[in-house]
Amino acid sequence: MTVEIIPIGGLGEVGKNMTALGFDGDYIIVDMGIRLDSIMAFEDAEIGRMSREELININGIPDDNILHGRRVRAIVLTHGHLDHIGAVGKLAYAYNAPIYGTPFTIELTKRLLREESGPRIKNELITVNPGDSIRTHGIDIEFINATHSILHTVFVLVKKEDDSVLFASDFKLDEQPLLGERTDRARLKRLASDGLLAALVGAVRLDEPGPTKSEAHARQMLKEVMGEACSNNGLVIVTTFSSHIVRLKSIVDLAFEIGRTPVLVGRSLRNYCTAAMDLGLVDFPPELSIHGRPNAVHNLLREINKSRSDYVLVCTGHQGEPTSVLSKIANGQLPLDICDGDEVIFSASVIPNPINESNRELLETKLMAKGAHIYRGVHVSGHAGRADTAEFLELVKPDNLIPCHSTFDKLRLMVELGRELGYEDDRLHQLRNGTSLVLGD
Repeated sequence: MTVEIIPIGGLGEVGKNMTALGFDGDYIIVDMGIRLDSIMAFEDAEIGRMSREELININGIPDDNILHGRRVRAIVLTHGHLDHIGAVGKLAYAYNAPIYGTPFTIELTKRLLREESGPRIKNELITVNPGDSIRTHGIDIEFINATHSILHTVFVLVKKEDDSVLFASDFKLDEQPLLGERTDRARLKRLASDGLLAALVGAVRLDEPGPTKSEAHARQMLKEVMGEACSNNGLVIVTTFSSHIVRLKSIVDLAFEIGRTPVLVGRSLRNYCTAAMDLGLVDFPPELSIHGRPNAVHNLLREINKSRSDYVLVCTGHQGEPTSVLSKIANGQLPLDICDGDEVIFSASVIPNPINESNRELLETKLMAKGAHIYRGVHVSGHAGRADTAEFLELVKPDNLIPCHSTFDKLRLMVELGRELGYEDDRLHQLRNGTSLVLGD
């Protein structure tokens, strides 16, 4: 039997993650993501109105033409970040195949689809719990629990007969994730003993030595910084990834411990948090206010402006996005002033691309010009560094190693790491989008 691996997006770039895996002509698609830096110049409503072809032309979604005419049996989503699910509404309709994902991932996908205009997809959306498996057309698909910066992330193992391929694009080996289960190391170790034909492994943070620190470390950093910031009696603003429910839980809990009232403001924050609460994945205090609608946001910010030292404002804007709440505050577009002595905590890294870096620098400049003090880097990554990637590879021991989910310089670092771990060059495969790798007989 032959196994064909076709990267559609995500190689040589950060975003647009999509890969097809074929067993004797039957294909499984893993992920359908967008490239955020390609669409940041557009409003959400504009993106929703764009056609598949228009989004492909601006490099916003994968060009999946190579798959047309092939027998796609299933679409599998590894987790709920937009660079993995954001293109479902534009691409999935072309395939007569169900979509599988963990409960949180499927809930986020449903919410995303409701916001989009254009033809509705008819694919059935099916939830699979971490640790469970499904079978379709003789192909077994297993969801193995992973730790990442969003809940319900999984490694996806796709197997037919004796050939198995593991998708491991986004993970870190966190022994203290604070919410959710730890990475299922025991299951990963069994993959090595069972025999693993290939693994696609994410390289997005491979230039960092690692191991990546635990989310428990991020909470401790926040405790120290928020304690210091809140002692100054100014307004305290914290911004982080809207999808990072564990981090948001830490910020909310610490604000209450310090004696301030946390409020969450921003449409995406409201969307992710209510999805997690609806599924029982997080237990926020009942008195927590979460606002995303414009009128509610304006009214709340007016109230905060009157009693600035009573609150911790958690809002969107960690990348300096022009339409985010924090950018609008800095630009004077919302009824909340930035004053001398205010504190702004960035609990997020800048996603490495020129647009984000420029937007973030501009936002910080505006905030500091108004007198705010900035805390940067109060964050730990959700991706493995070099050391924990090596540890992961020693756990699963794939026969073939395929770097994925990063720019070409990082993909090359994965190849170099593979050589250090004893892989021969014919077992290391640095691919490009739209190419095909055939393994097996």
